[in-house]
Amino acid sequence: MPVAQQLSQQVPPPPAAPKRFARPEEISQCQTYRDAVRLAWETRSRPHMTQRTLAEECGLYAPHVSQYLHATPVDHKGNRRLDLPADRIAAFEQAVGNHAVTQYLVQSAMLTIMEEVISQRRA
Repeated sequence: MPVAQQLSQQVPPPPAAPKRFARPEEISQCQTYRDAVRLAWETRSRPHMTQRTLAEECGLYAPHVSQYLHATPVDHKGNRRLDLPADRIAAFEQAVGNHAVTQYLVQSAMLTIMEEVISQRRA
């Protein structure tokens, strides 16, 4: 067996970075869902991750990622930019290594995480 193949079998891949919570003051500054997505991207655990890598890891269409992360919700022609699809939030947060989008959504619903947990346990 070649040495390179033996080494690749012996060295496990690095573990995924644990997801972090954004600071409450950062979340409170988010006025929109787009702001929360941008905050998550700007505070990603892997600062050298490219938008293309993000697309590959999250199953997103690569040309749309720049629209999700753009600061303005409308382009120069007046067309609305795309938002990160709700069904990709978990994959996005896993890739960027933080919970900023979920924290924003919880805050915008005026619930704390504990209130959500308590209500689910009662159901």
